Amino acid sequence: MTDEVRYSVPGETNSLRCIVADLPVFQLSGKTEELRSNFARQLMNCLEGHSINGTFLTKEDSLHEYALLSRAKLYDLVIIDTGIDLPAQEIRMESYDKSAHERFVWTGGNELAVEQFVSQLIGKMDELVSRIPIWACILIGGKSSRMGQPKHLIEDEHEITWLERTTGIVRPLVDGVVVSGTGELPEKLTDIVRLPDIPGVVGPLTGILAAMRWQPLVTWMFVACDMPHITSETIHWLLSKRCSGCWGRVPRLAGNKHCEPLFAWYDFRAAQLFEEQNCVGNLRIGAVASHLKIDNPVIPETLAYGWQNINTPEELKTALR
Repeated sequence: MTDEVRYSVPGETNSLRCIVADLPVFQLSGKTEELRSNFARQLMNCLEGHSINGTFLTKEDSLHEYALLSRAKLYDLVIIDTGIDLPAQEIRMESYDKSAHERFVWTGGNELAVEQFVSQLIGKMDELVSRIPIWACILIGGKSSRMGQPKHLIEDEHEITWLERTTGIVRPLVDGVVVSGTGELPEKLTDIVRLPDIPGVVGPLTGILAAMRWQPLVTWMFVACDMPHITSETIHWLLSKRCSGCWGRVPRLAGNKHCEPLFAWYDFRAAQLFEEQNCVGNLRIGAVASHLKIDNPVIPETLAYGWQNINTPEELKTALR
């Protein structure tokens, strides 16, 4: 993995075009405008059955790189009509398949043929999802009133702070790591990127918004600093099964109705959910976990220790034992 910043919105149009080309944006070409419009709506209806939402844009819509970027941040799939010089995957409508090399050619057919085509399209969308960089944001700060000391600076038996340990485990598995929150940083981590809080927002929501605004086109994994038992195995499990139509994975412990939003990942499209919470003044980030686009798998019993958070000196003593 590399710490190179990718997918942030650059100033140069050519770079922006490259970004759009890697997103699930497809241009529909061939046949007549009416047939293209009808086929696009067939696709949308079929995709809804797979929990994938999309939008179809025509020449009457405002179509340029920034507009497409904005739509791609709201929808799983963007289909645009033909005749526009924009970077996109292509879906061609033909009377017959002229080339075996053209993967997405629609030659017509019944509902079963549409479903088969959609399955192929979802496979390509899943491939694009797998290319989205993954960044980690470690959340520190908070009052730590029950613990009586900053939890991210607590040291283990090897005199390594919890923040150092978490960073060391996470860094090799993601494309970049940042810290959000106030408080002193260990000397070995003074060069790590720290994101400023969002003015007027408190709690974990400020860190989530700060990260998603700073890098608006990446998958964000958030990790609370008071979960010192995370391992590479827990991270691999958490980040598995990224696919189109899923805006996040917020797991829950067996027998627990509540999810664990502070060791979870969120697709960049989930940013709209957190922004909405901020607008209505709802600081409970766990509310996002109940959204239909968020997956809530049960954590395997063998990995449940990774989601144990420690809040008091008594819990700390137990954990050390």
